[in-house]
Amino acid sequence: MAREKTGDQRRRERLRHYRREYVRLKTRLREIGFICEGTLVERWMQCGKPNCACATDRASRHGPYYQLSWKEKGKTVSRRLPAEHATLYRQWIANRQRLQSIIQQMHGVSQKAHRHLLPAEKTKKGSAKPGDIPPSPR
Repeated sequence: MAREKTGDQRRRERLRHYRREYVRLKTRLREIGFICEGTLVERWMQCGKPNCACATDRASRHGPYYQLSWKEKGKTVSRRLPAEHATLYRQWIANRQRLQSIIQQMHGVSQKAHRHLLPAEKTKKGSAKPGDIPPSPR
């Protein structure tokens, strides 16, 4: 006859599950390469010459030109990039987005483990329980 699991056994199993999930996320972190904050924009420009086709036809504009923009000390900074660097920066920006996503998931797993460890205490409806983690301001 199978024995029913106790609360402690269920708690330990749940914590093992959270640890495995956390280790999986740490492994994904190691796979991320260089990161870059900012936005990469592809632009097509008019040259300013009145007789050039780009002056009257949007499809004839010159480009593509690549521009990387980011914030530095509260100010937007932009730099033009050569086409060969655009692919590289696009990957670095994607790496940063993956990094942020993984960190957010790690935070979620950590919160679950934290809540799971603390004993459930009855409080008034809508009030915070001791040990609750307040939502982070965004």
